[in-house]
Amino acid sequence: MSEERPIGIGIIGLGRSGWNLHGATLGTHPAYRIAAVADPLPERRDEARQRFGCEAYAQPEELIADPACEVVAIATPSHTHAPLTTLALEAGRHVVVEKPVAQSLAEIDAMIAAAGRAGRVLAGFQPLRHAPDFIAVRDVIASGRLGRVVLIRRYSSAFSRRADWQMLRRLGGGELLNNGPHFLDQVLALLGEGPTEVCADMQHTVGAGDAEDHVKLCLRGAGGITADVEISRCDAFPPPEWSVLGTTGGLSGSARELRLRWFDPAELPALQADEAAPAGRRYGTGETIPWREETIRPHQERTPYALFYDGLADTLRRGAPLTVTPADLRRQIEVIERARASARIG
Repeated sequence: MSEERPIGIGIIGLGRSGWNLHGATLGTHPAYRIAAVADPLPERRDEARQRFGCEAYAQPEELIADPACEVVAIATPSHTHAPLTTLALEAGRHVVVEKPVAQSLAEIDAMIAAAGRAGRVLAGFQPLRHAPDFIAVRDVIASGRLGRVVLIRRYSSAFSRRADWQMLRRLGGGELLNNGPHFLDQVLALLGEGPTEVCADMQHTVGAGDAEDHVKLCLRGAGGITADVEISRCDAFPPPEWSVLGTTGGLSGSARELRLRWFDPAELPALQADEAAPAGRRYGTGETIPWREETIRPHQERTPYALFYDGLADTLRRGAPLTVTPADLRRQIEVIERARASARIG
């Protein structure tokens, strides 16, 4: 059937992401055929021709003009995402664009408008929405076992000095635009729809260049949940990647292992504040909490990258909705823009 024909896709940029993530995933994905690649380095083009048997161009414009490319995946440095995306959409191509999808609200609004005019799909590459640890955390919260969620902590910390282009602000570097979109996408999905309050601190610490390598964000969603997001390259004692605090329990851990502790509030008596002097000058009730505990080891047979491209194929061939919509992308860029303003970074 014609709807099951492989989707021709072109990859612009054969660096770490374009080669190791997009190329490695699409090269074995049954729903896709890598029709072309574009990269300024001839050795990378030769490598792609040998591995994928595809066309290889030196310039992005040549790939975008290739009719075999129904979809264009843009895996180039951050400051090029908006112009290349708009160019591809205006040429009638569907677009997958790496994070950050844009660097400002003006850019993302122009991209969404271009997609609307062309009647084409604009998909931000947000594979961590499919990550097994995120899905496990989301499901635990939805189960109600933690009661009313008070705080979500999402951390990615280490002590690591970087000296590549991601440390240059003029090229769209910095942790807010590099890893920030992944974790913001997850956290904003957990906070739910509605306005978000933003407070931020961003500093350049141990890396080269001039971009921030320490980011601290405090977000508060319309539902009253607070999120603490930290991405730091100057942390010698990294904390858990995930923590969730709730009124009847909590969760803590990493992508490899999550520990869950909760209790049934029906098993405890109701409390009433007593304004009298505490007996024996003691505070607290002295009660024993009837904790239940569980360890979750998140796992999936398919990688988040493959699951992302599964979903995109369903969108293109069967009209399924995108997991991460253009409206989700816009909300993320709005938070990034407001975080910069809060941290007084232009």
